[in-house]
Amino acid sequence: MKNRFITMCLIGSVSMAFIACGNQKGDTVEEKAPVAVEETDDEGALIENLNEEVESEDNQPEEVDYEVFTSKGSEAVEEYAKEIKEAALDEDWDTIGDMIAYPIGSKEDGTLCENKEDFIEYATNVGFDQSYYDSLEEWSLEDLWANYQGAMLDNGNIWFADVYVDDTNCQLKIISFWGLHNS
Repeated sequence: MKNRFITMCLIGSVSMAFIACGNQKGDTVEEKAPVAVEETDDEGALIENLNEEVESEDNQPEEVDYEVFTSKGSEAVEEYAKEIKEAALDEDWDTIGDMIAYPIGSKEDGTLCENKEDFIEYATNVGFDQSYYDSLEEWSLEDLWANYQGAMLDNGNIWFADVYVDDTNCQLKIISFWGLHNS
């Protein structure tokens, strides 16, 4: 009984030290689920179990909320992002051209693409900087990020969102692609 009391006091003291020292920048503290304390005669096993539970919580992937910009499920959004990445790296401009919401680009910059044919001509004749390919190659689907404006691939080099293609039909479409932005 004395060992349990000492162990609980030790855990409490360490916890208070972490709470007091861990939030020096004024950031909010992320709450963790309560940890169940198991009774055991081995103090080392108790601390080891607590450490394992905290580590397993930290390794959980962060859930991305795509509902901020679309009613489509996460599987559809992630599959669309994967298709964009594969088509861009394969320089499949026909597929990318079908995925774009037009017009895209800028008249002032001479990059305006009014339709799929304009985009294919631009991509084929003018092309894109190699740095876009290199960056997208390294980008992982796990890094897909979204806000109310849409979903972002490759640190913002490509964006897509729900776009009305007619009065009633809303589809995922690319709104920004490697320096070409939706007009």
